[in-house]
Amino acid sequence: ELARRSGIGRGTLRDLELGVHRPTRQTLRRFIEFCAPYGVPEEKISQLLNLYTGPCETLEHLIARLELRAGSARELARRAGISASTLWEYRRGNFPLSWSLLVKLCRAVGQDPETVEPLWHACQRRRLVDRGYPEAWAEFCVWCDRSDVALSRLTRLGVSSAALRRLRYLELPPFTAVAQAVRKLCRSDAEIKRLREWWNRDMAAQRASAVDEFGPELRRLRLRRGLRRRELADLFGVGGKKPARIIKYIEEDGYYSVRAYPAGLVAILADEGEQHRLLELWRRRRAQFVRRRRPETRGDLRLLREMYGLTLDDVPEVLGYTSLEYQRIERGVESLSETAGQRILEAFARTGRERVAALLARRQARLRDSSAWRAPASAADMVSLLARRDGGLAPLARQLRRAGCRGVSVPRLRAVARGVDLPAWCWLQQVARLAKVSDVSLMREDWEARYRQRLQSSNLSALAVELRMLLADVANSVREFSQRLPFNYSVLVRDLGRIDRGQPIAWFHVERLLSAAGLATHHDRWQEIRMLWCTVENELRRPPVNRAAG
Repeated sequence: ELARRSGIGRGTLRDLELGVHRPTRQTLRRFIEFCAPYGVPEEKISQLLNLYTGPCETLEHLIARLELRAGSARELARRAGISASTLWEYRRGNFPLSWSLLVKLCRAVGQDPETVEPLWHACQRRRLVDRGYPEAWAEFCVWCDRSDVALSRLTRLGVSSAALRRLRYLELPPFTAVAQAVRKLCRSDAEIKRLREWWNRDMAAQRASAVDEFGPELRRLRLRRGLRRRELADLFGVGGKKPARIIKYIEEDGYYSVRAYPAGLVAILADEGEQHRLLELWRRRRAQFVRRRRPETRGDLRLLREMYGLTLDDVPEVLGYTSLEYQRIERGVESLSETAGQRILEAFARTGRERVAALLARRQARLRDSSAWRAPASAADMVSLLARRDGGLAPLARQLRRAGCRGVSVPRLRAVARGVDLPAWCWLQQVARLAKVSDVSLMREDWEARYRQRLQSSNLSALAVELRMLLADVANSVREFSQRLPFNYSVLVRDLGRIDRGQPIAWFHVERLLSAAGLATHHDRWQEIRMLWCTVENELRRPPVNRAAG
């Protein structure tokens, strides 16, 4: 009769009474629906559910009861709009269950979500505290999940970027830094009061433990060595509009950068005796971040990889694994023997030491280049080294213009640095003087050879080459040199044109150019130019030789 009324087979009931089989969800749901009209006490129903799904004290047990009410896990997943495998991961506790998804699951079976909110709230907070979260920060994270606000979006609620970076390392900023977001997420003044008390208590414990020491130590060492943040950022190849900002974040907020990696910073700033201590400080603090994100991650592998700035794209070259294969190992999805883990650590350490050695070699080369601008070998080297010293061509151009140097622009400096343009020596000498270049002898020799070669390639006469060299010594251009003469610019151009073509010209035309250039008559260069003029005149006055036909 019981089988007929409940719709459960007699064989199934007999097996259940004898303990041969465990009832399916559908069978148990039919039995509970059958008992409801007959006034079975609620305590008995709850006892039966506890025996089947366990006491409803965890989210896993709660999901099991929701599956029971839906008839099957697949049916519950279909109603909530997720896959059955995803629901199984939630039930096993592999995925954190968000409040928005739990609301969908409850409404899928007709249960009021408000009745299970205290259980969800307590389980979520316990999960975060077990990961190492301060209790106040764990409570605040639950509030964010309850309001469906991602932690990365807290800046839109008034939390500063600096405060958010500290929170990611499980370090509490002052309560005023999150007060605006707290007021938007809380439901009552009692919640705000309780959270403020927890926050102040956890901050006092945090100050006593003095967790963040890596960043301040780096700043102290950097100031002691007299290095600017921009110098460190350029050494590591940090790009962007404000690369020095990355070093600032590392010093103030413990920011991790794969470009300015910790082992490289410590190798540059600290002595050998301090390097191990600083890296231990970084490793201890970074472990909190890893524990917050993925507590199941193999921390020793990830911390050593990040300490040397190795990315997942570097793994195939270092280990031979693909990036996806190594991710599964690092996240604890794939099993790993002790010897295999040791080999991975050794490979990371070996590659990391090579990266640090290359970084130190680049540092030594930059130190040599930092003083090479005092004695450049050529005009291109001088502009390139000065631009590197001042942080670029644009800052160098601004500095020279402010000092009164004319004819300075970023395109011209770029052309000189690339060897495309070779200015007059007067201009180069002025740039060297304003930039405090002490030794220009090598650059002078290189300039003379290049400038002479360029003039000779234009098929100018020997006299024209020497005169052009003399003009480039004292003026930036022919027009600027014409201001020294008692006649106008066009007359100077006419005379220089005749000299360039090797046409006859009176000596006084050449002599007034030498006088305007400040060359004395007893100077060797005066005598050399006089001899070249005489040679040209003699060749022009020599009668042509008549050759008789054979």
